[in-house]
Formats: sequence, C-alpha cells, structure tokens
Amino acid sequence: MKRIFLGMPLLVYLILYCLTVSAAGVRPDAHAPINVMADHNHHAGEVMLSYRFMAMRMAGNRDGTHRQPIDSVLRSGTGDYMIAPTAMDMEMHMLGVMYAPSDAVTFTAMLPWIKNSMDHVTMTDGTFSTSASYLGDISVAAILPFGGDHLFSIGLSVPTGDQSLMDMTPMGRSILPYPMQVGSGTCDLIAGLGTSALRDHDSLGAQVRGIFRLGDNDDGYAMGNQVSVTAWYARNPIPNLSASIRGVYEYRGNYDGANPVYAMALANKVVPTVDPARRAGQRLDLAFGINVAHESGHRLALEYQWPVWQKLDGPQLETDGVLTVGWQLAM
Repeated sequence: MKRIFLGMPLLVYLILYCLTVSAAGVRPDAHAPINVMADHNHHAGEVMLSYRFMAMRMAGNRDGTHRQPIDSVLRSGTGDYMIAPTAMDMEMHMLGVMYAPSDAVTFTAMLPWIKNSMDHVTMTDGTFSTSASYLGDISVAAILPFGGDHLFSIGLSVPTGDQSLMDMTPMGRSILPYPMQVGSGTCDLIAGLGTSALRDHDSLGAQVRGIFRLGDNDDGYAMGNQVSVTAWYARNPIPNLSASIRGVYEYRGNYDGANPVYAMALANKVVPTVDPARRAGQRLDLAFGINVAHESGHRLALEYQWPVWQKLDGPQLETDGVLTVGWQLAM
C-alpha cells in the first residue's frame, strides 16, 4: 500500500484546489460515499465518467470471531496445515461510465483491473510470496428511479476475469488459490435497492445490494453469494465539501463445488486457501469519507473503512482496512 501514500500529496492538492472554486449549486453530498455503487441516477442525455482506486489490506488469521496465531494454523504447532497465509494486499483500478438515455433509466458499466499479492509461512519456518494481476469481471447494469428518492438497480457481471492465474510457489509454478484469483468464471446477477434524502445542509441514505451466482464455472465451482447492507450520513461544513460516516454489513457465502486442480492440496491440507468451505464470512465496518465538488462537474472523493467486527469460516485472513479514492466527471 506504499503507492497509495506516495499519491496522497497530489490528492490533497486537488482537493484544496476544488475547495477554492464555487461548486455553483452542485451538492457534494448528492452522491453517496465513493465506495457505494449505483447510488444515484442521471437525467436524460447526461454522462458521467469515473475512476476508483481501492486498496484492501488483510493480515493475521481468524476463525469465527477469534484471532488465530500461526502456531494454531500450522501442522508444526496445533494446526492442520503445511502452509499458512500471513498477509494479503488487493489493489483495484476501476473505470466506470454512466449514461442516461432518459430520466427513467441510467445505464452503467464498470471495468476493473485487479492486483493481488499474498505472503505465506511454512511449517519449517520458510516464507514466500505470490502475486497476480489481470482484468477482473466487467459489470453492466441499469438504475431505475421510482417513488421519488428510491433507486432499483439490476445488472450482470460478465466473466472476463481469470480464475486460473499462476505464480511460483515452493511446489514450482502452480495455479494460485481461490483468494488470489481475479475472476469468478460465472455470469452473476447484481441487484440493489437504495434510497437517499437531501436536506439543507446534510443528507442520508441506505442501500442493500447483492451478487448472486447463476451457475458453476468451467472449473466446476461457483463463488459464494454476497450481500451488503449500508447506511450513511453526510454533512456539508462548507458548500464545496461534505464529510460522511457510514456503517456497512457484508456477508459472503462459501463456494459451491470445488476446482479439481486443488484436490491433492485440499486432501493433504497444504494450505487453507484451497478449501472452498473456508471462504465464507461476515463483517461489520465503520467508514469515514469526504466528497468535494467543483463547478466544472469534477468530483473527488475518499473513504476509509475498517472492521469493528468479523466472523470468518477460518482459518482465513482477516481484513484490516479498505481505502477508496475516486474521481467523477458529470457532463
């Protein structure tokens, strides 16, 4: 995550620049915090371009709600495995476009590029790291306003990502475990329902959103369904800037089926990351963010969220924090 902090001076400069220019009636909190998708619609003929960078850090193992020391994961201690993950970084660059052919519908498309890296320790005290990067699954959706301030979104995630990425391990060049892959391999239904309200100097909103697998991929498995529920409150201390606080509950299920390429590693309990029954979890996060609006239609946004509670079907790496930085331009 070092590259994030190298880019922070530029982000701070851009935010300060935006604050020097009137937003000309544009509400910075007219959009939700940057990590909330499908939160707003557009009027007929409007287009919005966006870029998001998200970095997630995971470190330390957890089973249920309890932290697990490495000795309780590895066979050299009281655990079952030959190898244990110790940390993982996920970085995602996402390009987005929104277009409204009419006031009744706004179409969206998202194109992500994902890079994953993971550190490991072996039962003989050896260490190694793996990494992989590739285009993720592209998603398209329609956002439909109804009943005033309510929005319904429905879309499809297309399996453009790869679920067979490889890197060097102590066993030679191998297909990496489930968490290191950047694609699902399945067409997935994306659906959400949200609402928001703008008041004189503040705003609030809520959303429920899910990703539902529509079948198995070519490797004979499907990732677990995912559901998130979030609510936020934002206030404008000055006209160009809003500050927000947000609560997030996230659930993901275990995988259905298994990739046969992991069968030997799974049977010999080489590493828990090849076990499709150790992928589920729940998490409750607290997030703080800022949105800055510029009269030209540019927006800059930042949000940081960290878990206040986690329950995992472990051992699994627990999440330490998620940073999202974004730019949007409405035309």
